Amino acid sequence: MNTKRSKAGIALDEVFSGAAKDPKWKGAYANADIEVQLAIQIAKARERARLTQAQLAEAIGTTQSVISRIERAAQNLTLETLSKIAGALHRDLVIQLR
Repeated sequence: MNTKRSKAGIALDEVFSGAAKDPKWKGAYANADIEVQLAIQIAKARERARLTQAQLAEAIGTTQSVISRIERAAQNLTLETLSKIAGALHRDLVIQLR
């Protein structure tokens, strides 16, 4: 089987497809900090939109390195930045207090 891989490696959806079915992974994700959950959601949404980190960065007026830090949960996010990311990815931003 000759599968062509991008320079970035394996797609996140491919990585998480098996992991999401694993009860241990589901539990770990549910217990992860909100920053980690949000980072995963952003990275997956970006890939589904078929955008590179650089393209998303350009769309929201920042740099690729900032997007990389966001996707690693190593960057504090403002509501303004989250809103820009959601808009660029054609997603709704929903924030709740429970």
